[in-house]
Amino acid sequence: MQSSKELDQFLRDIWLECCGQLSAFEIDGVEYHSDTEGFYFEPVKGMDSTLKDVLSPSMEFYHRYDFGTTTELRLKVTSERKGKARRKERVRILARNNPPEITCKCGKDAKWICAICVEENMGEDCYFCDDCADGHECGEEMLLPVVNSPRMGVCGYEGSDKYGD
Repeated sequence: MQSSKELDQFLRDIWLECCGQLSAFEIDGVEYHSDTEGFYFEPVKGMDSTLKDVLSPSMEFYHRYDFGTTTELRLKVTSERKGKARRKERVRILARNNPPEITCKCGKDAKWICAICVEENMGEDCYFCDDCADGHECGEEMLLPVVNSPRMGVCGYEGSDKYGD
């Protein structure tokens, strides 16, 4: 992975992409946007920067996806590797966070999150098992699957097609 644009696409593929929203990195106080037209048509820096030129080990930086229902990620460079990848793939996942263990109020594993309840109840009483999801007052169309993503329950996000949980 060489550019911030490639890293943006990777984050979209694994955790974020739901409907082609705009995104931006903040690296060392500088913002890099997926759309270089910016807000109010003010020019901004694009995501064509080379990662090795803007990041270094121990550095923390941020990624924001969707400026309406924003999901913000805090990222940290833990180390770097020099050399070329041996395969065609640009990124290989070596480790991943464990999926959260979420239970329904009845005690069973939650399979669904209600997009309305997560907003109205500030994350409380919004997770449902299959049995409790049946007949939920907000309606079946408001239920989204519980997935391993910080975007869970937001803007119709249903999980990654490319990288499973």
